[in-house]
Amino acid sequence: MKVYLVRHGQSKGNPEGQFQAPDNPLSDIGKKQAKTLAGRLKGISFNVIYSSPLARARQTSEIISKEVRRPIEVWEDIQETRNPKEVIALSRSSPKARKIKKLISKNYHKGDWRYSDEETFNELNERGKKVIAHLLKHHKGQNVLCVTHAGMIKMILARMIFEDSLTPEIYWNFKYHLWSKNTGITVCDYSKEYRWVLETWNDTTHL
Repeated sequence: MKVYLVRHGQSKGNPEGQFQAPDNPLSDIGKKQAKTLAGRLKGISFNVIYSSPLARARQTSEIISKEVRRPIEVWEDIQETRNPKEVIALSRSSPKARKIKKLISKNYHKGDWRYSDEETFNELNERGKKVIAHLLKHHKGQNVLCVTHAGMIKMILARMIFEDSLTPEIYWNFKYHLWSKNTGITVCDYSKEYRWVLETWNDTTHL
């Protein structure tokens, strides 16, 4: 099984470094990126295309779907990590957002600590585990495309590599030492002999 984890095209909130709302759409640049990405993926025979339900991922997957001629299945479990409502639409550099994120960082090792309504490490970890279990159960020997988000891609990878030994500390360092670009392609291969192998990280040579 090969799993292609694709980050959505540039959204209107990306250039400003915003914490984005679910309905934040692609920018004009993001739409062009998605079309270029779709052209690159056209030569791959996908058994299924999964899309996050968030607008920026849905738009990206719809553009890809038209090119590769494969319908989209919306998958709630691959949507982006949920941030606290207090930071939505704020820039990551704003004093309020920085204060909140610093407090979250300080307590993240506890696993179930939350500032308000954000997704905790324990919740995200379980979601990543659920995604991988679904892939292994339903898609062995297939090519799977998941149009998703930077944070979720990192959690899926972390679960593939560390499995049940993944801790909040490991994930925090993993997340903040991997940087991804819009429409980056990450490819993971699964076999009985080696289990999960990361073949490609955030390939954007199509841009």
